[in-house]
Order: sequence, then structure tokens, then C-alpha cells
Amino acid sequence: MVEDKLNKFGQIKVSEIMIYNPLYVTPDEKISTTELLMLRKNIGGLPVVKDTIKKQLVGIITQRDIRLARFAMNLESPNKTVKDLMTPEPFVVKKDTTIKHALALTFDKNIERLPVVNENNELIGLLLQNNILKSLLEHLKQ
Repeated sequence: MVEDKLNKFGQIKVSEIMIYNPLYVTPDEKISTTELLMLRKNIGGLPVVKDTIKKQLVGIITQRDIRLARFAMNLESPNKTVKDLMTPEPFVVKKDTTIKHALALTFDKNIERLPVVNENNELIGLLLQNNILKSLLEHLKQ
């Protein structure tokens, strides 16, 4: 019975539990502004899009990226921008990817968030490892 529930859960599509229209930043956004946004919204990371019109994904930036960079460089410089610290070409999924595949990717690559993109690599959502696990718990309770 539990095995059947787990198999059904694994076949759920990313679109059923992803965050639609997530917050994002652009490469030229200042690190200080980005960090403040993440702290105020209690967000561990943000997708980075080329521009706010097409939202073509170009990277991802996390609080961890910013913290680690503090040891390596002077982030107080007003010239430090998201493009200086972001991870370019992050791992992504499509909205019809199964949860089983997405969760395996997060563990395999040691990442907590996966941008969800369309066929034009435009940001349409964000899948958090934590949301997958919360959804799994709810699924098992049923």
C-alpha cells in the first residue's frame, strides 16, 4: 500500500507542486539589494533571468554563494552584481518532469532548488526540494 502511494507520488508532474511566477533577479542587480530581498522574503536562492520581459534563465544565486564570496572578496563594493556571483546555466526541469526524476536530480547534484523552464528556457516556476518532501508527507498521510 505504501509502495503504491510512493510510486504514484513519483509520477506526479513538477507542475503540480512548483512555485508559479517565483521571485527572480537580473544579472545587473546589486548583490546588496539581492541579499536584502532574500533575507526579507526568507528565500535561500533566486533564479537569474536575462531580462524581465522574456525571463530567459541565465543563472541562479543563493545566500550560500553570497556568504562564501564574503570570505574571498570585498562584497561591500557598490560594483558587485549578481552576475559576479551567480551560477550560470543551472540545472533545470520542465513542468512535465516527474517528481521522481526532479528529486533524484536534487540529491544527485546536491541542490535544493530547480528552476522550471519552458521550451524557450524562460522561467515559469521554481521547484524546491523542501516542497517536494512536504508534498510527499501529505501524500503519505492520505
